[in-house]
Amino acid sequence: MAEVEILELKDSQINELLLFLTKWGSDHPELGDGHILRWQKCHRFVASHEGKIVGYIGQIPHDFKYGKLFDNKGIEHIGWGVTLVLDLSDDTIRKEAGRGLLNRCEHNDPLLFSGVGIVPAIEEPYKRRGYEIRRDCTKMYSRFIKPSKALRYLGKSIYYAPLIKLANFKYRPSTEIRDDKIKKIEYFKPEWDNLWDSILYDQYELFGIRNAEFLNYKLKQPKRGYHVYTHSDSGYIIFRNAEHRKRDLKLVKICDLVGTETAKRDLLRVSMKFLYEQRAYGIVALAAASDEEIYRKAGLYISKPYPMALQKRIKAKMHITFFDSDLDNLW
Repeated sequence: MAEVEILELKDSQINELLLFLTKWGSDHPELGDGHILRWQKCHRFVASHEGKIVGYIGQIPHDFKYGKLFDNKGIEHIGWGVTLVLDLSDDTIRKEAGRGLLNRCEHNDPLLFSGVGIVPAIEEPYKRRGYEIRRDCTKMYSRFIKPSKALRYLGKSIYYAPLIKLANFKYRPSTEIRDDKIKKIEYFKPEWDNLWDSILYDQYELFGIRNAEFLNYKLKQPKRGYHVYTHSDSGYIIFRNAEHRKRDLKLVKICDLVGTETAKRDLLRVSMKFLYEQRAYGIVALAAASDEEIYRKAGLYISKPYPMALQKRIKAKMHITFFDSDLDNLW
């Protein structure tokens, strides 16, 4: 068995880690820039073999609150496992480093280890560790204006492109903005915290807490240009341009959306107008499965489940957006 140590990342190791991420996380070249690493508030663990980094994982703490739609109360202290990157040159070391890093996150009290965006290749390892792969909670909603590259990214055949173009014609989105209701802002005020909490509490079974401290921290992520709008009928939307440099893919990401049904409808029109102005390839969002109807009516008619690995004791359906976990950090 390879002798692999699991340690907390030291400041003196940051440059070595960035080189490691550049080499072994090559599908996301932005990892090696260091801007995410230095900005992001999270626990960081490295796997070390003979004094050399052979693995890395981050764990982001985020509190989730039960809403009135689920018969439970209180807070779940979730610790998302993110950016797991391993040295692939030695299979024995890779396996030992991967197991050790996941085990360290699982025993990082009081955080409840979870994963989001689970791909099929790692479903079985999570199941063997006692997690349930949930597909009933969150969905990815999208609309593709230039579908070929987006289909490749999603692992779908480009032969679907003509069908998508036909569906785009049938499901025409509205971009008419109610200017008297919409206001662009630069930051969130603490006095709005209770409003966001009450809206989320009424709509979801389990949701990530939103307050000025959290939202303003997310808006300060470097190398991002967020567009933030509020609605007079109680709501806000946050979206941005997103470019996957490795795959030359340009999308609009709806990073977060909170509001009444009226507010969501009007705010989604703002993001759709932005999509066409920017001539991006498409627009994507993450939200609860229960939100499918409102996204479909807004023009994001393509939807698919977004798998999560959760502790089996969590029975509620968790509402996730790109602002939860690290889902908005990469490209």
